[in-house]
Amino acid sequence: MSYARVLDDTATASHPPDLLDPDDPTAAGRWWDLRQHDRDIAAWESEIIGPHGWAPIVTTPRPPDTPTTTHDYGLEVVDGSPVEVWTPRPWTADELTANEASANTAQLVDESDESVDKLVLVVEALNAITDMTNADINANPAAVIKDLARECKTIARQANREARLTSGRTESTDTGTIVDS
Repeated sequence: MSYARVLDDTATASHPPDLLDPDDPTAAGRWWDLRQHDRDIAAWESEIIGPHGWAPIVTTPRPPDTPTTTHDYGLEVVDGSPVEVWTPRPWTADELTANEASANTAQLVDESDESVDKLVLVVEALNAITDMTNADINANPAAVIKDLARECKTIARQANREARLTSGRTESTDTGTIVDS
């Protein structure tokens, strides 16, 4: 449970301390033990911390962000209780850049995950090419070269994904033009 202290119609998020010192505005010059001890939560909230301004924060679901708007958290006092409020505001340029980098990172990671199986096939295909005899290669060298080029494109695109992730260059997901052949 989250708590806020309401004093002078202002809510400040804070957990009640174990002891309230005599200088506190609600302490009347004496020490107060605010620990729960053996009381149930409702009694502790109403009888012990409530008289000193603490109350459970009334939660409000955070609205979903949109491509142009996010929401800032705040507390307001409504009918004497602290209530969460969400104030919409436009994304800042830095936040938009960070959001794009985060989305690009997720895309690069997803593509990397998909590439694992492709890279295993690349290794198998390259093994098959290297196992060919010279006669097989000489019979149709263009097909062998084209297969090898396809496999090298897969390796190069995956290496580019890894390089982008490692270097933090997630402003883009470009790993080269894809040409189907």
